[in-house]
Amino acid sequence: MLAGVTLAVYFFMKYVMPIVIPFLFGAFLAMLLHPIVQKAVQKTGKGRGVISMIVVTVILVLVGSICFFIGRTVCVQLAALIKNAESIEGGVRDIWCDCCARIERSLGVRIDEAEQLFVRMQDKVKSGLQAKTLPYLLKNSMLYAKVVFSMMGVALVSVISGMLILTDYPALADAVGKSEAGKLALQIKQHAKAAGGTYLKAQLIILIVISLICVAGLFFTGNSYALLAGMGIGLCDALPFIGTGTIFVPWMIIDIVNGKYVLAAVYGILYVICSFVRQFLEPRLIGARLGYPPIAVLMSIYIGVHVYGASGVLLGPISAFLIWELYQVLLK
Repeated sequence: MLAGVTLAVYFFMKYVMPIVIPFLFGAFLAMLLHPIVQKAVQKTGKGRGVISMIVVTVILVLVGSICFFIGRTVCVQLAALIKNAESIEGGVRDIWCDCCARIERSLGVRIDEAEQLFVRMQDKVKSGLQAKTLPYLLKNSMLYAKVVFSMMGVALVSVISGMLILTDYPALADAVGKSEAGKLALQIKQHAKAAGGTYLKAQLIILIVISLICVAGLFFTGNSYALLAGMGIGLCDALPFIGTGTIFVPWMIIDIVNGKYVLAAVYGILYVICSFVRQFLEPRLIGARLGYPPIAVLMSIYIGVHVYGASGVLLGPISAFLIWELYQVLLK
């Protein structure tokens, strides 16, 4: 039975989910906005269709404005990063040579041709980009454009389906509640809100909090790419087995070697704060309410990445949760 449930969940997540995902997003959007629409309908006496359209439009404007501001700032910082690539490259070379010189003075060991070694490494990276990476990106540019347009289509269908579901939400909810499949879905939904939903919500909250801490800290140091770098570090922290230390520890070491002790101290403090925040928030947002051992969550993420790819960070825990819940229901 467990093997059958596992295969069914895998088949659904792998082949059915991509087809129905816009409507699932639409249903999720409708569930989130239903209380707001219901209160507005009761106070104004207007039809659900009009209220639903207004509420969805307002939410889209707010979310779109926030995304536009963040996206614009990221694009500006990314353009500045590309524009200043040569000066950044020179700065990295100076750091490399200075580190080698400090090692020579400290250990009394001669490191010959340190700058030439850096130039050879640099040329190797450039040739690799020119010979493989850039041609690959150009070759698959149409594929990337197709993915972007596909995501835009999914977003559009999700919004439209969410608005339609929201308009007829009471009748649809009543119909779902009377069917056997609907009862099973509602039972899983109730458990999901207490368990799986808690996990995803907690990870999103932790990601946002750590990203904000990193952006604020880097902005305080005068970093010109604070938003871009801070969001990148937040994403690294969300990925399994990586964390903020992957970025902050090398920065600390480089700054200590180059005598920038204040910057190194700031990066160290940021690393400690981010680690503390995750250790503090995770058990409180997940632990007691999730009801599953942390090792089970880690295993589901690891196996999910191997089965689904990068999306397995989310699909792995969701699949594990569905397998367990369906198995428990079938046992009764």
